[in-house]
Amino acid sequence: MALRENLLHRNIFQRLRDRIVHGDYPPGMSLSEKDLCREFNVSRTPLREALAKLESMKLVTIIPRFGTNVSPIDINEIRCAFEVKIKLESLAVELAVERIDSENLKALDDVIQEVIQLNGEDDQHRHHRLIELEKRFHRIILQAAQNQILEEFLDNLHYRCARLWSSSLSQVVPNEDILNQMKNIYQALAEGDAKRASRHMEQHIQYFIEKIKMRLL
Repeated sequence: MALRENLLHRNIFQRLRDRIVHGDYPPGMSLSEKDLCREFNVSRTPLREALAKLESMKLVTIIPRFGTNVSPIDINEIRCAFEVKIKLESLAVELAVERIDSENLKALDDVIQEVIQLNGEDDQHRHHRLIELEKRFHRIILQAAQNQILEEFLDNLHYRCARLWSSSLSQVVPNEDILNQMKNIYQALAEGDAKRASRHMEQHIQYFIEKIKMRLL
């Protein structure tokens, strides 16, 4: 029973998190516990556990006796998150160089091929898929790094940063810049060059930071 409840809570959490990150639930939107319980066919307990976890990630704000709202995007907080993310992602890829195997490399190449294939998709689907593929690309590198503490920190940062990315870059599409960045990271990993892998990862993250700045200014 405990395992089932845990899986139920995790499923609700992931679905709500993705809706917030992708912009389906915009900043300030009120989330009705009654409506969500009806949608997911659950009691309030697993739903509230999921909402509490979302609040710990600063994706929602829970006001006792008033309800739950999607948190506004705090630009200064996101800036701080990106400053930490760029360093931790570089550390992750450096560790991955030492520990990556052929299976991880194959998985990274598969992601790159999927990004290439997105060019035939409509903009909205392409945008959502690119966010998912970006996450998968970095997730594979994190798995190769084999550092659980680092993985937990970056998992939290990913969703904070991806939310702003989704909000401010609604028209982003895969292009040669992104593909080349992924390929450069992949090549450095395959060749065991930690310094080059770290440099390419920093450039990759910085690319998105600059794109976001351009849309916000």
